[in-house]
Amino acid sequence: MDYINQTIGKYLITRKIGEGGMASVYEGIHEKLGTKVAIKILSPILARNPQLRQRFENEANFMASLSHPHITRVLDVEEQDETLAIIMELLEGEDLDARIKRTGIISNDEVKVIFTQVINAFDYAHSKGIVHRDIKPANIFIDKINQVKILDFGIAKLFGTGNEMTQTGTQMGTPVYMSPEQVRGEKSIDHRADIYALGVTLYFTLTGKAPYESAEESSFEIFTKIVNEPIPNLIDNPSFDAIIQKAASKDRNARYQSVEEMGKVLNASVSISNIEASTKQRPTEDTPKEKIIDNKEVKQQKLPVFSQQNGAATAALIVGTIGLFLCWFPGVNLILGITAIVLGSKGQKDKNGNPSTNKSSGIAGIILGALTIFIGLIITLALLANL
Repeated sequence: MDYINQTIGKYLITRKIGEGGMASVYEGIHEKLGTKVAIKILSPILARNPQLRQRFENEANFMASLSHPHITRVLDVEEQDETLAIIMELLEGEDLDARIKRTGIISNDEVKVIFTQVINAFDYAHSKGIVHRDIKPANIFIDKINQVKILDFGIAKLFGTGNEMTQTGTQMGTPVYMSPEQVRGEKSIDHRADIYALGVTLYFTLTGKAPYESAEESSFEIFTKIVNEPIPNLIDNPSFDAIIQKAASKDRNARYQSVEEMGKVLNASVSISNIEASTKQRPTEDTPKEKIIDNKEVKQQKLPVFSQQNGAATAALIVGTIGLFLCWFPGVNLILGITAIVLGSKGQKDKNGNPSTNKSSGIAGIILGALTIFIGLIITLALLANL
């Protein structure tokens, strides 16, 4: 059914954004305020099913009870005849599945930015007792400023309450991202099923493909692999691989026991991985030698050169000054004057021919040295004339 240009409650529907198995999403506008919203409308056929209708209403209630910057906000619920709609904030961007398909595999740093937000959102939801049960790339939305929003709490449940919309043996979730306990249709599904799905989603984000899915595999084959086969290893990304393997363990007691724990390991492991990657860089033949030496080593090599030239200039100034005071002593004034000139000349340039940073002291030393010799010679000649 096409709802475009129709009104539901206070909202005029303007265009269709997307369509899923249970519902379609439209862009709408509040007729009085003029604000744009997203309107999720349950399929009219499914709306006649009391259980599915209740599940749709539960999604609205769950999302409305959550107030977190990385979970889509529910603004209102509208019911009109057989039409049931959830009014949500309108997001601009794309989901993680579309991002990976558009750009290809993203960098480790980008993965960390995205999953830090995802983990924060689910840490909050789990603290409220809510399990999503359908985590997958398509339900992780990334807006234009790389802010993450979690979508679709349609099959979410409160864990620990025994309040289920399904019977034992019913499988809930998207096949390839379902945990082994979901595949087996167990009743006691808790937050660790979300942790499993996060591990599989992380695998998809890093590789661009799901671990078990292929065009030639049936659902039965995929389910068999989920229950029996481990997630393939990421040989080239050991830090992330360790996180994925633990999160997606077949035994939920062997997984991270909270998303907070998973987040801490993610942040620590990625930091270590970045450091290791930087230390593995090797110089090429075209790399200048000064660029591959540690900064500290460069300073240690350069500082003695400059301090040596500066010291010579300063010494010339001191020796020249002393020479002036001792110019009355024949022989001493000559030695001090020559020493001041030599030191002053040495302090003019460094060993590479560049001007010394203390050049003025060297010049002063040379002048004082010359004066010392000149005055010393006059005094020596005067003394000889009196003999």
